[in-house]
Amino acid sequence: MAAYNNQGYLPNGAHGAAPLLPNQGRVIETGPIRVLCIADVRGNLNSLNDLARQANAQHIIHTGDFGFYDDTSLERIAEKTLKHVAQYSPLISEPVKKAIQSGGPGSVKSRFPPHELPLSELSRLISGEIKLNVPVYTVWGACEDVRVLEKFRSGEYKVHNLHIIDEARSMLLEIGGVKLRLLGLGGAVVMHKLFDNGEGRTTIAGGQGTMWTTLLQMGELVDTAHRVYDPTETRVFITHASPAREGILNQLSVTLKADFSISAGLHFRYGSSYNEFSVNPTLDHYRGKLAASKASFNDVWETVKAEVEPAIAQNEGQQNLLKNALQLVEKMPTTAAGGNPFGGPTQGQGQAQLGQIDESAFKNMWNFNLADAAFGWLVLEIQDGRIGTEMRAQGFNFSHRGAKQQPASIPPPSAQAPAPVAVPTPAPPPAAARQPAQAKAAAPSQAAQQKPGTPQPAAPATGRDSEKSGAAGTNGSANGPEPTSSPAPRTPAQDIIGLFIMNVNTEGDAKELFQPEYRAKITKVEKWGGSNKVVQFATTDDRDAALASLPDDLKTRTQEDRSRPLVKTFIHRETTFKARGGAGTWGSSRGGANSANTGSGYRSAGGASDSESNRRGGRGGRGGRGGRGGERGRGRGGLKSEGGASPAPAAATPAD
Repeated sequence: MAAYNNQGYLPNGAHGAAPLLPNQGRVIETGPIRVLCIADVRGNLNSLNDLARQANAQHIIHTGDFGFYDDTSLERIAEKTLKHVAQYSPLISEPVKKAIQSGGPGSVKSRFPPHELPLSELSRLISGEIKLNVPVYTVWGACEDVRVLEKFRSGEYKVHNLHIIDEARSMLLEIGGVKLRLLGLGGAVVMHKLFDNGEGRTTIAGGQGTMWTTLLQMGELVDTAHRVYDPTETRVFITHASPAREGILNQLSVTLKADFSISAGLHFRYGSSYNEFSVNPTLDHYRGKLAASKASFNDVWETVKAEVEPAIAQNEGQQNLLKNALQLVEKMPTTAAGGNPFGGPTQGQGQAQLGQIDESAFKNMWNFNLADAAFGWLVLEIQDGRIGTEMRAQGFNFSHRGAKQQPASIPPPSAQAPAPVAVPTPAPPPAAARQPAQAKAAAPSQAAQQKPGTPQPAAPATGRDSEKSGAAGTNGSANGPEPTSSPAPRTPAQDIIGLFIMNVNTEGDAKELFQPEYRAKITKVEKWGGSNKVVQFATTDDRDAALASLPDDLKTRTQEDRSRPLVKTFIHRETTFKARGGAGTWGSSRGGANSANTGSGYRSAGGASDSESNRRGGRGGRGGRGGRGGERGRGRGGLKSEGGASPAPAAATPAD
């Protein structure tokens, strides 16, 4: 201790040193900075705090419909827009939503009082009743009130921690060793409205509860980006519409020298991450997308040019903005084979340099299209100058696939023993594959039901992992996996005397189909497949009498209806398997020896393999030309497809 004192050390540094003032201190944040990127909260603004807490985020970037509606917006919103907003609103109750969808006499506003049609929690945010715990940076979406945005721009409305990014205002975040420049453009991109300001009194365009982008806004954004340009910054372009779908936005992102783009999805359950190189087979293909957008714009511009130019003749500022935007479009290629969309030399002016410039923007600019806030998010994790990503999605519930009826199908062999089969029973799902899904979905399956794409007020993470009922008509299902009905060991199929019941969820549901006198004769109920049961009796007489007592609509079906039970006599058939095709060919292995595709080598859709023709309908492909489901090979393992190849035999087709 004496030695320490002899060195003359002072407790607070050198003698006479002035203490640090409060603003001279530094807080060193250990660990990464997390920026949560979400889309379409649709007025459920209190959920922003919950989402930030769940994602452990210090900042939020929002795109899509934020909910810029105040207490006066309802009277201005159009009927059609109100129905759309109500359909996806997390604030309007389900009974009101159903009543709006079912229709009725008079307008929606006349049928419901305003308190039953809450459009947003923005008024509570403005009044200070609720607060934002972290900074939120957002653009406006397609369903917003232009009057509200004008009040924010004029300063009449102010909210702590809410920053609106638009063509006139960008933000710079210096976090995690990165200077993150946020550039944004809100509203829908509609070609014929690019020169229409609607009810907007400033440069913001919109009206009747909707908002869109104008060409002057694009020109002003280019001007803003040029004024704040710093080569040391990382640029993020935030848009409502997706640059992948709108060629003019894609070109704008290149002009802005954006490193990332973040956009809202179309009520998606999964987010997507891509660059143009990953989704376009060639640069010419990408040019073609831009050329089509340029042609659409030019059609509109030639129509309104004679009116627009005189209207801004006395306004030099607007002339410059229009010039910026027209130069942006002019750089877009006219054909797929010509023009450099990245601002470099055109073909013939040095192919080597052209390739280098194209490679840079074509591969390095990364795009994120987000799922709805209720179903998923993206987190940018920034540390030591590196921007990492973390994506999360609730996704679709595919448990209903186990309930698909395959009348002539035979399940694949089990590793333990051949699976006994009843016709028309689908294969029972493998226990190992189903149990994790059951564990996750058992508790959330009791949650309140909602419509597809409807964000609900944020719940704990376990609740957000559950699938809501609305996706039943598309890729999801309201009915998650259920627990096993009977804990007793399964009766060997050859010994079962019973009735096979499809489309029932519980043992009780199966028993309720029978009259009390026959219900008392049921000895056992076993789960058989996704949502099927086998009700067992002691004798065949009891079984046949119970079947005869049921109404005809439970025993016969003219068309497939998975919402109602169907009862058949349980018949055990021996499980047999045919050859499924060898691994030595590149053809379909689903058809086996009896398939139409017995040749080796790769087969294109023209001479389609079984798997391709059944799933894709020959050259129909996905979407418009081939359709989906019924048109694309008419479903899985269905009738003969349009591609010309025979479907795989039922015995060699695993049940879905």
